[in-house]
Amino acid sequence: MKPTLLTAFGLLAATALNAQFSLQPQAGFEQSRTSLNYSNGLSALNNANVKAGLKMDYRLKGGHSPFINLTTTPSPASFVFDNSGTLINRVQSSVPKLMLQAGYQYSSKAIQLGKKSSSVKNVPTTLQENTATQQHRCGMYRSRCAERRANKMNAVNNALNMRLQPSLALAYVPSATARLMPKGDGQEYEAANWKTAIVPSMGFEFAKGKQRLFTLNVFYTKPLSQSEQTATLASGVKAVSVPLQAKTSSWGITLGIPFSFAKTPQLKAVQTKTFERKECHRNHYRRCMRVQ
Repeated sequence: MKPTLLTAFGLLAATALNAQFSLQPQAGFEQSRTSLNYSNGLSALNNANVKAGLKMDYRLKGGHSPFINLTTTPSPASFVFDNSGTLINRVQSSVPKLMLQAGYQYSSKAIQLGKKSSSVKNVPTTLQENTATQQHRCGMYRSRCAERRANKMNAVNNALNMRLQPSLALAYVPSATARLMPKGDGQEYEAANWKTAIVPSMGFEFAKGKQRLFTLNVFYTKPLSQSEQTATLASGVKAVSVPLQAKTSSWGITLGIPFSFAKTPQLKAVQTKTFERKECHRNHYRRCMRVQ
């Protein structure tokens, strides 16, 4: 078991070296809705909640990105019944719970939002080598590799652009448990009847050139397998059974600021050799002929 885990960790580390890793703190709001269907009717509770999270993703080639998101989710709504099965109160705590997400995201090509504006950047590279010179009596051939400085002109596009980022995640809330608790002369039902959910979302990443600025994300949370429970209430000498079926969903908007951790490509200096050839003048030829 341990060698398998080490191998998997090594493959993950090798993939991370060739990918662009980024952290994205997020903050926003989430609007939740919990509806409860019981024997005497239907009750719904809407509540706005503050949302915060930290998203970690690896951006691979082609815009593909697996990601993990640690975020908050609204606390479950609570419904209080008396012994006759009548709903007398409903409330939702303002303390959020922790939700874990793992999913896949795709980033489209950049969409220009304004006119292209480019700036020129000078990147100096220095080449230095010893000077070698070869000379002949009649004529001269000089091979010289000397110190030279080359300025490479890089055109950088600073136009504002946007990328579309659709994603799909599977969410898990470890602390979610539906509970029936005694409350005065009745019972309180905490409608946390789901642990897993699917979270489709659409992100809009804004950037200036290649510099990522912020991401606006719109999401929807749809719980899976919401179960039904039955509350047994004592009304005098008679027991009253109240079936409880809760349905929960939420949507929201978050704003995130990405921090990328990627290697900056280094410019490689290209060695350039200069060959200079000088022809013999007439007096050189005459001098050579006299010597011969």
